[in-house]
Amino acid sequence: MPKADVRDEQLASFFLARLERLCNLEARYVSPPDVLSDPRRLVCKAIFATYCDCVALGRKADAERVVEAARRGASPPTPSSSPS
Repeated sequence: MPKADVRDEQLASFFLARLERLCNLEARYVSPPDVLSDPRRLVCKAIFATYCDCVALGRKADAERVVEAARRGASPPTPSSSPS
């Protein structure tokens, strides 16, 4: 596999894991209340930005599975190893 493909796959895995973590934060509204006036809005923006990163790296289907699993309150399925 060419180096660029390996790098893109590593980035995609990183962003998918980040997306899952952010979705979990959104569900729990975890944030120091005295620091941020609207922590949920900030988390939602981070989720959207990370989702866009996943799409740009060809992992839209995996990103959608992560978001949908978070919305259902379930653990996301293991992402596929092939780009979508």
